[in-house]
Amino acid sequence: MKRWIALIVIIALAGAAAGYVIDAPFAPLASGAWRQTAALLDDAAASLVALLGYGRAIAAPLVIGAVLCVPLLLMGRTGTARPLPGPVWRPEPLAEDEEAPPESPAAIDPDALLPRPVVLVRKARSRSRDWFGDSSWLGGLPKLAGIPWPRDRDGAPLPFAAQIDLAAIAAACPEAPLPAAGSLAFFVGTGAVVPVPAGNHEFSTPPPHLPPAYDEGGFPLPRHASRLSHDFFPFWPVDAVAVPLPEDLRDPHELGNEEAVENAVTAWLGTRYPLRAGPLEVQEPVERVWWHGAIHLARLFHVALDEASRLIEKRAARTGGARGDVELLGADPATTPLRLEAAQRAFDREDARLLACKAQHAALVQVVEAMDGFTADRDPWTPLANEELGVLRDVIAHVNRDCADLVRHHAPETIAQLAAFSLRAMVSGPPEALAQVSDAELARINAGYRLANRHQHEVFGPGGSSRAAHDDHRGDILLLQLAYDDMMEWNWGEMGLYQFWISPADLAARRWDRVSLTFEEG
Repeated sequence: MKRWIALIVIIALAGAAAGYVIDAPFAPLASGAWRQTAALLDDAAASLVALLGYGRAIAAPLVIGAVLCVPLLLMGRTGTARPLPGPVWRPEPLAEDEEAPPESPAAIDPDALLPRPVVLVRKARSRSRDWFGDSSWLGGLPKLAGIPWPRDRDGAPLPFAAQIDLAAIAAACPEAPLPAAGSLAFFVGTGAVVPVPAGNHEFSTPPPHLPPAYDEGGFPLPRHASRLSHDFFPFWPVDAVAVPLPEDLRDPHELGNEEAVENAVTAWLGTRYPLRAGPLEVQEPVERVWWHGAIHLARLFHVALDEASRLIEKRAARTGGARGDVELLGADPATTPLRLEAAQRAFDREDARLLACKAQHAALVQVVEAMDGFTADRDPWTPLANEELGVLRDVIAHVNRDCADLVRHHAPETIAQLAAFSLRAMVSGPPEALAQVSDAELARINAGYRLANRHQHEVFGPGGSSRAAHDDHRGDILLLQLAYDDMMEWNWGEMGLYQFWISPADLAARRWDRVSLTFEEG
């Protein structure tokens, strides 16, 4: 954008100088303070005409302007390499026993072009390579090299979400204003970013009392452990893929182009990967379900039962309040029959809801006990026999009919949804789990499910689509965006986005403790 502005300014000045020579002198027409300036310009025009002649004097400014424009035009030619303004870090290969020297942070040029968005594309799963040896990944456990696991203000450990290899980012996007060695580990909840030095580290042991990462809906809610049902997000290695953008979409001074950038990123990705049309599904009739799904369902029923106890307490309190209203109104001689009748109807309604909730609770207690016995000591990666699959179908039908209010937001409604959950776990899990995935299913997932559902997991870029969020972080750098993604069990409300932001000054100073985490509806 700045290149085109410079071209316009040069052309305008050259045209104005040629026009001045044509129409000079102007001093006789000027007045006041401008007369002296016009006289100087008139003298310069007259000297140029005397030196070059009238025609050449007119052409001279135009020729000079054209000569000045040539370097700017050459800088914009497609395929011409040129250094980008601002700090550039490049990864240097190191021996295994050699440590990277301390890096001197450099200031970030506010006029430099923004780095290209780097999309984190899930890698295709292969049966023949070490799935857990990659340097950038989503979910699973971090490799913190002995650095303490971050905690929130109350001391609770934070759920881990991603660890990104900075050398991979630098290789994909050399203009990235990040270190070129080591990695960054990202944690959700209240949010934290941990810098990890380069090296071949082991996965960190999770701290005691680590709250489960997410509930049955995929929400990371570490402060409400009683609602949560899973310890870690699925593990999935990623490739860092830089998306080329035109310079006008990377100009830091261009405002309001967030949607255009996102559309350009989506269009470019669509030429290389199939865009997602929806969540991973298993089609009915489902012929194969693994004990992993049945064990998961039993766990969800326990979560629903815990919630049911609290729901009964709330129903009982509302029923008690309605009963108290009836008694108070009945004791008041001024109460009209219509008002008393309305209060009685309200009590009858709340009492019926309480009785129904208690009946559903009693039925769910029996289901939980039966499912605990049904799933005890089962190998999660063994498929159910036909008779066992029939039992599971009957259980799902029973709870959806007789415990609907209690399980509606906790358990899947169909056996196909349960099978899809297990398929996602198997394709991202250990080798014994992957062995249960057919070649056809593995090929289907590798071909069509490497991107997130709508927005993408990415480093840099404008971040999502909400103007309010962008205005709050105008001028900040999007360090990482984690999007709604059913393959990661990131089923965040309203196709939401978790975004880690840092200011250029804090990034230059490597103040990772200054990173802020926001949630944006997609």
